[in-house]
This record gives sequence, C-alpha cells and structure tokens, in this order.
Amino acid sequence: MLKKHFFKILLGCLISAFLIYLAFKDIDFPSFFSALADTKYHILIFAVICICLTYITRSLRYYFIILPIKKTRVFENFPYLVLGFFMNNVVPLRLGELVRAKITGERLGISRSAALATVVVERLLDIVAYVIFFFLIANVLPFPKIVKGSFIFCAVLFGLMLAVLFLISVHDKKSVVILSKLPLPKKIKDFALSLIHKFIAGLLILKSKKDFLLAFLLSFLVWTFESTALLIVAWACGISLSLVDGIFVVIIIGISGIIPTAPGYIGAFELAGITSLGVLGVGENSAVACILIFHVLSIFTNFSLAAFSIIKEKISFSDLFKFEEIGE
Repeated sequence: MLKKHFFKILLGCLISAFLIYLAFKDIDFPSFFSALADTKYHILIFAVICICLTYITRSLRYYFIILPIKKTRVFENFPYLVLGFFMNNVVPLRLGELVRAKITGERLGISRSAALATVVVERLLDIVAYVIFFFLIANVLPFPKIVKGSFIFCAVLFGLMLAVLFLISVHDKKSVVILSKLPLPKKIKDFALSLIHKFIAGLLILKSKKDFLLAFLLSFLVWTFESTALLIVAWACGISLSLVDGIFVVIIIGISGIIPTAPGYIGAFELAGITSLGVLGVGENSAVACILIFHVLSIFTNFSLAAFSIIKEKISFSDLFKFEEIGE
C-alpha cells in the first residue's frame, strides 16, 4: 500500500518541509534556545497527565459509539485507539485509522467495516466540536471574515455529512433502494451500495439518542483536556493564556491536520500553532518553543502509551504494518 501511494507520500514530505521552512524562517535562534533553557520542565508532567486524560476520555467516548453494536468493557478499546494515533504518527495518509479499524474489529469481534464507520462518526464528532467551539470563542476573539466564512462552510459541510449518515442509519433499506435507482455509473453505484451495507452496523450510534448525546458531550471534554495540556506547556514557557486562547490554538492545530504532510503532522502542526499564538500576541521565539515542546510531548506520550498497549495486548509490532491486510 505504501508503494502504491509513493508520490502522495513524497508530496506530503515536501509539503512538510515547506511548512517547516515557513514556521522557522524568521526565528532568532539564540533567543529561541534561551526560551527553551528558561522553560520550567518539571511542570510538564501535568501536561502529560492531561494528554493521557485526553486518550482516556476518547476511549470512554468510543465505548458509547460502539455500544449499540456490541457491549464491551468500558476501556477495552483503549489500546486499539492509542495504536491508531500511534500509526498516524509513524505512517502517512492517516493509515492509522485503517490500522485501528482492523485491530478493533479483530479484538472486539466486529467487522472491520463497522469499526471503520465508528471511527468516521468519531472524527465527525471531533469536527462538530471544533466548529461549535469556534463559534463560541468568535464572540471573544476577533476573526477575519475569511476565517469565519471558512468555518461556516465547514459547519454546513460536516453537518450535512452527519445528517446523511443519520438518515442512512435510520432508513438503511430505503437508502439502498434510492441509491440503486440513481442514474450513476455502475462502478460508482456498486461501490456506494457495498459501502452502505458494510458501514450500516457502525452507524447504530446515530439511532441511540442517549449514547449519541453522551458521545457528543464527551467530545467537548476531549478538547478541553487537550487545551489544558497546551495551557500548561505555555505556562512552563512563561506564556500566559486563558482557556479560550488554548481552545483557539488547539482548534487551529486540529484543522491543520487535513493538510497532507509527513507522518506526525510535522510542519502543519508547528506552523498552525505558531501562527495562532502570534494572533494572540505571543512573541515568535516563545511561540516556537511552546509549540515544539507541546508537539514533542504529545508524540512522546502517545508512543509511551502505544508501547504499553503493544505489550499488554501482545500485539505483534510487525502486524501493525501489514498494509495489504488493512487495505482489504
């Protein structure tokens, strides 16, 4: 699979290199190293705790997403969730989502397609939380019209996607009948019908009002913990931010994840974080130190949890890279 996407991977690496150049081109390196030296590193343990709480909350949310399909232990999915993020940090093209769907399906006894559908729902919940947070803080922080317009577009687009998935889950048989009658090319129609049949089980959360509401509310808690981790890193770097400021920076960093880059969102993460801190009036050298530490800390925490998950679940490290099986 990686060979098949060689040019996309190469393009992602080139984009990362360009974004890193943009992020660092005006840095005063002596001042930057001074900012790193002045960082209160002992405080960062609390940021690590908040990042861990982010994963724990994600795991709890996924429990409710998958509950209509199969009842599991509350945090049984935690290792597979962590490994999905781990793979996104080491391979390009967000293949970690497919790895997670494969492992989750195998270990929890559900189909891979249903598991992948639950991951799609989870990502949509993240985006909806992004958009809602944005419109809440737009009343506090001034945004250019183009930024507000972009978020309105995202709100409409992803709102429609969630609505379509909801209608498919509620009216699955009617959806198949309607799709089969549409004047589409046979290959596209067959693919769409196959997708609906395979994904339908993973969309059952959309039928359960209680489980969906709990998953929806937990999405806000996920990003609150993520923002708190950033605030602690900023504090360690001598930067004073409010929770609203932290949420704003995390939202911008999160949205930058749609840019096709090298593994670990390298470049996009840094440029988005430094730029958003700059909007809040943070000096460039301090902003670079803060975002670099936050990114490294996030990856370090994920890798540590992934190592624990691999040992605990006795998952072969090589199995995570069997992309031919994942591609199925």
